[in-house]
Amino acid sequence: MFRSFFVIAAAAAYLTNGSARADALQDQVVALAKATRTDMYDFRRTIIIESNVAKGRAVLQQFDPRRPLDDRWVLITVDGRTPTSKEVEDARNAGRDPFPPYYAVAKWFGAPAMRSETAPGYVTYKFESLLPGTLKFGSHDVSADTKAEALVNIKGNVPFIEELHLASTKGFRMMLVASMGSMTYTMRYRQLPDGNVVPLDAVSDINGSAMGKSGKVHTIATFSDFQAAK
Repeated sequence: MFRSFFVIAAAAAYLTNGSARADALQDQVVALAKATRTDMYDFRRTIIIESNVAKGRAVLQQFDPRRPLDDRWVLITVDGRTPTSKEVEDARNAGRDPFPPYYAVAKWFGAPAMRSETAPGYVTYKFESLLPGTLKFGSHDVSADTKAEALVNIKGNVPFIEELHLASTKGFRMMLVASMGSMTYTMRYRQLPDGNVVPLDAVSDINGSAMGKSGKVHTIATFSDFQAAK
């Protein structure tokens, strides 16, 4: 119960509203993100879920943009075996993708932030909080209680966010029977030879309680085998 609740909560987290730009480099990053499409490649995603209160799980999925919109994610294996028909159906009905694609950063990255040049070829932006409506878990808006840090790669002709880190600064309750104590989320991206940016991996850690039971959920997602969709 605990693992299922918080995996669903993580899957419901999404980025929405944006704001005025802070500087020209952010403008460039936002422009590239806005131009990013989700139907250019098919690829694989491996998700490993670990919890101190439930058995771990490893899931392999295939994304194919040529399939119908609601059926683009195909469940390949669960813990190395062929999935059952129920697991396939559950995966099809899972809803929102738990790891937003690169274009999602365009909706919020333009907000004013603290900028620093931390290493040659990189610029870091720190956001002490996010604007209302930016980050939600289900219907709960955690924007004001979430800080963000983005590492922008400026080595090439077109800058892009290479690493994004989000961390909660305050816990909250959900649906009366559950509470989120803390959340951290790190996503890394890479730029393909054609200039498009795709996810590399994502790691999330959630601590909280559900139905009176406390626990932790650690999730790792890796993205591979990108092929141009024809």
